Amino acid sequence: MRKWERLREELEDEMLKPMNKGTTFQRKRRIDVALTMSDLFQRKRQRMDPRIDDPINKGDNDNSGNNISSKNDLADALDVALSQLLTKNSLGGQIDKEVAENMLKFAYGGSTDRIGDLLIQHPTAVTALLHNLFGSKRTRQLETRLKCARLVALAVTASERRAAAGASSIEGEETGEVAESSSSEDVLSQVILKGSQLCEQIENMVSFTVLDNVENDTVGSSVGRQLCAMCIKHSVVAQGVLTWAKELSSKSDFVTLVSYPTISPCILSLARLICRHHPLTRTAVLDIALVFMGHSNREISHRKMQSIKEQCLRLMLWLTTQGLSLAVISAVQNKLETGNSGSSEMDSALVRYFFTGILEIVRPPLSLAFVRALGGLMMKKPFADALQSKHFEDSKRGQIIRLIDLFEAATTGKVQKIVSWEEDESLLTMLKSMYCASKN
Repeated sequence: MRKWERLREELEDEMLKPMNKGTTFQRKRRIDVALTMSDLFQRKRQRMDPRIDDPINKGDNDNSGNNISSKNDLADALDVALSQLLTKNSLGGQIDKEVAENMLKFAYGGSTDRIGDLLIQHPTAVTALLHNLFGSKRTRQLETRLKCARLVALAVTASERRAAAGASSIEGEETGEVAESSSSEDVLSQVILKGSQLCEQIENMVSFTVLDNVENDTVGSSVGRQLCAMCIKHSVVAQGVLTWAKELSSKSDFVTLVSYPTISPCILSLARLICRHHPLTRTAVLDIALVFMGHSNREISHRKMQSIKEQCLRLMLWLTTQGLSLAVISAVQNKLETGNSGSSEMDSALVRYFFTGILEIVRPPLSLAFVRALGGLMMKKPFADALQSKHFEDSKRGQIIRLIDLFEAATTGKVQKIVSWEEDESLLTMLKSMYCASKN
């Protein structure tokens, strides 16, 4: 069941993603199809109570019918408000005060728990709210930002409530975490708002301090220390900061800023701090590292640009040790393939720097998927040229030979032979002929 729910979320997110291509009519049509398929529209059709319009039992059930009707009206209004929020975000519009207020109106006649539960069923809405708070096109009105922060806080408390309920069902006993989460809703909304304001302040700074310490969130601490402490304590703030970092670094004029050489290492260090404490953010951190790898500015010294890109590669190597090895190798391969048209995203020196790190962290046993990915990367011409050049240390060449021996051990075992392909043997043969010629 969870797989189908995840598939629905991914399909809805893809169809409601803001797009620049296509006409306005085509985009609206795509949004209408996505919302019609969702439960926001389908649920409204299932709320019909036959007792309301039944002339025989109308007098007996008048009060109950009115109660049901009022509850249905509140639920319908909340679904419509969320549909409006998703539509406005998908069309590239900003979530304004009216849209956020329509979502919160349900709290006047119902429970705020319902708002949070509905938001986590549609993660695209939570992402849109975070973009409205932390993104480059964030709203400037404090009242609107506070309402968006409260909606995000409701989603967070609903997620914690669901997690606590799941833990209780597994352990067979009740916990008191639900009441604690619901009581901290106002505090959490203030924290989220403060996190977005700190990001806004950092944009006007040359650099900031990154420190792995949760005790630095007091008002007297520096902006960087406060933001680091918030990111460690609150995963929702960490997610918002990553949204801010990616959108800021993706701007075309970001690399031309005077503060770029000094603030970039700080942002990358903050991203590494976040993914160390929140494992589910590691894919987003990899995306940020790849954005920085694509930066180029001739007005900045080559040594400084190389230093920033080497920091990106160190971050990617660390992510390799945390379960993202295939994603990192695939990303490097894409950089090499797209870097042939005069791009300097990853030159030979960076290739050697990356592969030297790979040699230091790879340990047996190796999976077939890893062998195929890394072996295929080593066969790429830019990669092979960089590793076979005279600038690559001779001591590292011996490590390459030992790595290929590990590849062979991973494909020739009794179990591996059952699932290995003929292409794996061809890959090993080509790697040996390319890198192990001196061994013979």
